Amino acid sequence: MSKMLQNALEEQRNYYSQKLLAIGVYNTQVLRKMTLTELKNEYNYFYHNDPQVKRNRTI
Repeated sequence: MSKMLQNALEEQRNYYSQKLLAIGVYNTQVLRKMTLTELKNEYNYFYHNDPQVKRNRTI
């Protein structure tokens, strides 16, 4: 793997880890064991998950 790609992946990992640590969801031990995809999915869940409201419309 090229050095630039490794640096980019490490930056992504640090970004997602810091955001999840900031809201107190996980501790550093758990975050170290997670893959980058898992970190990204958890980040998206906690920061971008808007509750979906389902409405029953009767006309």
